[in-house]
This record gives sequence, C-alpha cells and structure tokens, in this order.
Amino acid sequence: MVFAKARATLTHINPQRPSVDNTPQLFASYPSLAEIPFMEQPKLRFAVGTFDTWQQVRVALHDLRVHGLLLNSFNCLALELVFGGKTILAPDQQPIVIEVLSFPDSPNPIASTCGPLADCLSGRLRAGAKSLNEALAHWLIPRHAAHFQDAVEAGKILFWIPLTDADDERRAYQTLLAHSSNSVGVHDLALPGE
Repeated sequence: MVFAKARATLTHINPQRPSVDNTPQLFASYPSLAEIPFMEQPKLRFAVGTFDTWQQVRVALHDLRVHGLLLNSFNCLALELVFGGKTILAPDQQPIVIEVLSFPDSPNPIASTCGPLADCLSGRLRAGAKSLNEALAHWLIPRHAAHFQDAVEAGKILFWIPLTDADDERRAYQTLLAHSSNSVGVHDLALPGE
C-alpha cells in the first residue's frame, strides 16, 4: 500500500493552556481519504485442505455440495504420479485438464488441475521459481509454503477451494476440517499479471 505523507503545522500553542488552536488551517494540510492512493492487487481467496486419497477428496466434494457450496471451479495439487490414470471431473462433469509444473528443484514433477491456482503457479514458474515452496512463498508465509511443499512431496493431495464470501469460507472450512487429513487454512494469492 502507498500512502501520501500527511503534514500539519500547529499555528499556535500556548504553554499556559494545554490545548491546540483549533483553526481550520490546522487540519488543512491533511489529505482526504480520496487523495490517498490505495493500491492493492486483486486477490484469489482459497480454503485449502490436505487429503491422503482421491476417495477423501470425492467425499469432501459431495459434502461441499450438500452444504450448499456451489463450486464453479476448484484445484487439486499433487505430484504428477498421484494424478496418474485419474480423470478429474469439473462440477459440469467435463474432464479437467491436468497441468504439469516442472519446478527445477523438485525431484518429481508436480501437477495441478487447470484453473486459478495453476495459473498463479505457472506464472511463478515462468518468473523463475525453482520449487513449489518458492512459488507459494511469493504469497504465503515461508512456513505455510514449506508445509504445502512437504505435503505434496509426501504424496498428499492439496484441495484448493475458491471462496467468494464469508458464507463460502465457513462452509468450506467446516467440510475440509471434517474430511482432510491435516490442518485446514485460508490463503490469498494475487492474480497473475495484475
């Protein structure tokens, strides 16, 4: 965020009287809120759960729908070999393309279902990220980025659910907590190219 510097000069201070001269000129040099530039990149917000099996992911997807969370998209992130022979279906029952992310420092290729997460990670890979950890650390604190790298390398499936509001976040969190094999978190990623 960028904030304009605000300066004020006190026009009159009487040491005998502990008050400030309350003239309009005293506050005239403070910028209005409209004058303060507020620059923030658009964000994608995700609830993220860790799963041991595709069956657990399927059960979580079913429960998300039962609890009223309409998923237009979601992302699964895992080692490419964990995706081997699997067909992932979108909510409209169309097969989802799997994108391979070959980070130079990763011993095994990592893959993601196409979508907003894959777009963000592909952008970081093109920008020179050498590992999933390094790519995610662009947005997340190092401990969280390392946790996701470790989970993927251990053969786990990271299920990223896009969130649009507080109700989505509550429903996703409750479902992921009930079905995931590890902690659940909510994370923000900036949109690529913004």
